[in-house]
Amino acid sequence: MLIRKIAFIHFLFLFISLPSIVLAAPRVPEELTENGLVYCTHSSGFSFNPQTADAGTSMNVVTEQIYNKLFEIRNNSSRLEPSLAESYKISEDGKLITIHLRKGVKFHSTPWFTPSRDFNSDDVVYSLNRVLGHDTSLPEFDNNNEENNTNRQYQIFHELAKKTRFPYFDSIKLNKKIEKVTALDPYTVQIQLFAPDASILSHLASQYAIIFSHEYALQLNSDDNLIQLDLLPVGTGPYQLKNYFRNQYIRLIRNEDYWNKEAKIQNIIIDLSPDRTGRLAKFFNGECQIAAFPDVSQLGLLRQDGERFQTTLTDGMNLAFLAFNFKRPQMQDIELRRAISQAINRHRIIKDIYYNTASVANSIIPSVSWAGIADNPTFAYDYSPVKARKVLANQKLTLEMWVLNEDQVYNPSPIKMAELIKYDLKRAGVDVNVRLISRNFLMEQLRNNNENYDLILGGWLAVSLDPDSFMRPILSCRTTNEITNISNWCSSSFEEILDRALISPNPNLRAIDYRLAEQQVLSELPIIPIASVKRILISNTKVKGVSMNPFGSISFDKLSLEKGNKK
Repeated sequence: MLIRKIAFIHFLFLFISLPSIVLAAPRVPEELTENGLVYCTHSSGFSFNPQTADAGTSMNVVTEQIYNKLFEIRNNSSRLEPSLAESYKISEDGKLITIHLRKGVKFHSTPWFTPSRDFNSDDVVYSLNRVLGHDTSLPEFDNNNEENNTNRQYQIFHELAKKTRFPYFDSIKLNKKIEKVTALDPYTVQIQLFAPDASILSHLASQYAIIFSHEYALQLNSDDNLIQLDLLPVGTGPYQLKNYFRNQYIRLIRNEDYWNKEAKIQNIIIDLSPDRTGRLAKFFNGECQIAAFPDVSQLGLLRQDGERFQTTLTDGMNLAFLAFNFKRPQMQDIELRRAISQAINRHRIIKDIYYNTASVANSIIPSVSWAGIADNPTFAYDYSPVKARKVLANQKLTLEMWVLNEDQVYNPSPIKMAELIKYDLKRAGVDVNVRLISRNFLMEQLRNNNENYDLILGGWLAVSLDPDSFMRPILSCRTTNEITNISNWCSSSFEEILDRALISPNPNLRAIDYRLAEQQVLSELPIIPIASVKRILISNTKVKGVSMNPFGSISFDKLSLEKGNKK
């Protein structure tokens, strides 16, 4: 009992920043920077488990280093390459997936956990069942135990851990796709589907599909502290957690027992900061060698010093859009929606908000997807103020537009974008009241069916190139009244096309269906596509091997440092 109290106090001390600590945040030790790399990134929404992050928010670079997945996406295509899985086979009816696992993979050994075995099928079954909400093979909390009844805090911790939400997997309704996950032997797992679904493997290659240690979960569960699974991570990745100072920095050290090629850099420091300008200042000052999410308005400064600094730009699997709320009767008028679209100067938004680091989105599926169209097509309801005013000027409309008060990769300045849209609509004869809201407020209004906006700025960040994981969460009937489908649009014909696309294993045939579904969206306009944003990374030229995928991830184990002063 005393041991558990001491452990709990230590746990709270590690993850709760006391006021005195916040006022005196420690500097990164110099000995670490001499044999390591400092990566500056944003601190908002940070989590050691990306599965619990809100779907559509920016993924955390840390988890890509600590954990592995069963599969990786090969060269930004529809093809997969094995990671923790060595091979797989799909049955003729498409409903059984048999996965053969890699042997000899070791979990991290940390001060809080020492593994007694290698990775095996129990870990895959546990990890998948956890996000499915199925039996996770963990003993239930014993409410009849006298000690447990007298220590209510442990019971609360246990219950909270059991109720962990997984927004991404909820948005794609994974528990409606996968019926059962079983271990056939220590290195073979079988996934049984309710129906054939060609998108499943891409979901298992997404940044959310990380694999946990079942043994670690059992240990935490026995101490009624399962919540620690998402706070003190144990994975199989090339780096492992050394220490974490909340909202300040994370230190990762090289995993000396990594099953794949050993990382070249020993120490990785993740410098957390909410301020874009501050990150750029740290980068120019040599306090970090790589910086993510820079202030795009200041990128011109980097181009003036090409010898020391380099910029990496990658087309992103994302979309910023303006959604119409179909629960509002006047928003169901298709001519009105089309006229509003024609009133908005999206090209000016690209120039003034993104400083030309984004493309005007004339489609729903980003061009980087294997179902996207490389050449940006034309958009039937692009900026045409004269046509818009003919429809809108005499209606004397006053519309309510909600804006989330948070910057996102797909929208670095939502308030400014809202004001530009308000100005355009005013010129067309429509008054707009802009209301700034929080994500928690929006979620509460959606739960209570009380979302009384006409328009709302939204967006989506996908973690797979599969268009199903892009279109279904934001436009499916199954996600109406959820924070992903903020238009509350539902079309049975659209749904039928998406479902049909999942049956075929041929990506080319699937792409045809998704483009048909996209054309329906662009015709009916439940959302107005605005921008597809390029992912941007700035780095010191002494850092070699820098590359970034369409989801904004970077693999630290692929990096090396040129000898000499990193500044």
